[in-house]
Amino acid sequence: MSVRVAVVGYGMGRYHCSDISKTPGLKLYAVCDIDAEKRRSAQEEWKVRTYASYEEVLADDKVDLVVLVTPHDTHAPMAVSALEAGKHVVTEKVMCLNVAEADAMISAAKRAGKLLSVFQNRRWDSDYVTVKHVIEQGMLGEVFQIASCVDGYGQPGGWRAHKKHGGGLLYDWGAHLTDQMVQLAQSDPDTVFAQIESRVWNVDVDTFAKVIVRFKNGMVGEIEVGCISWIPRPRWHVRGEKGALLLEGWDDQFRLRTEVNGIRTDMRFDKLPSSWQEYYRNISAVLNEGAELAVKPEQVRKAIQIIEAAFRSVETGVSVKI
Repeated sequence: MSVRVAVVGYGMGRYHCSDISKTPGLKLYAVCDIDAEKRRSAQEEWKVRTYASYEEVLADDKVDLVVLVTPHDTHAPMAVSALEAGKHVVTEKVMCLNVAEADAMISAAKRAGKLLSVFQNRRWDSDYVTVKHVIEQGMLGEVFQIASCVDGYGQPGGWRAHKKHGGGLLYDWGAHLTDQMVQLAQSDPDTVFAQIESRVWNVDVDTFAKVIVRFKNGMVGEIEVGCISWIPRPRWHVRGEKGALLLEGWDDQFRLRTEVNGIRTDMRFDKLPSSWQEYYRNISAVLNEGAELAVKPEQVRKAIQIIEAAFRSVETGVSVKI
């Protein structure tokens, strides 16, 4: 019997509906949205039940898994409520706004004996998968610095332009880049120093953030996100003792300079193939077959530690020890 899934929030939630509907072992059962037009659209497209309130979702015993595609500030309370109602939970990134919320969510999942995961779909981005592969193959030797940047120029919109809803670039793209950095470092974060700006656009959220993370194994991660950069920086620049890896833009080839059998070489190559669909395939395998969860909340908590420490660093003007 398939796991019955209710998607809450049919803005970006329509993309979740698509992936869920294509995943064996999962059944798109319902969509919840406060907007009547979005409910009509979901019902017409997917032929599912629709709910106008979250309380209706939690009261429906047929709902096995709740997927939260809602503003960032709602993730923690809504996840805890669903877990306490006996539902499994997937929440969009960012997992939550601070470590205290992350701990409350993890504790609720343990008490309920239910799955809790975060849609860190960009662990399956081709560029990240390629960086991870090159590092794991030892082509760079011991890696001591990784720079990861997503920036450009454009005004934030919708609820993402409002601080009270957890808007801003660090909670948005930063949630992906910090999670990727934690996976690549394979270590706990130790200290964080940050520069955060709110410039150009008339919004009350960050429009640029640079976060420097030193991990306990000595590796340093540099994360930049922003929407006020007229010329973007390279997407990736990875330095190791025996080589370096560079990706200028999303559509470019990787450039690798390294040493093979004592001969220095410079090569270019395409990104490895990957698919976001793997996320929901894993969720299905966990719930139906007892597989290991790919995106564990305890892992994502480390990314939340970094983001929270970055905001504290800006307030104090000094590095923050985690």
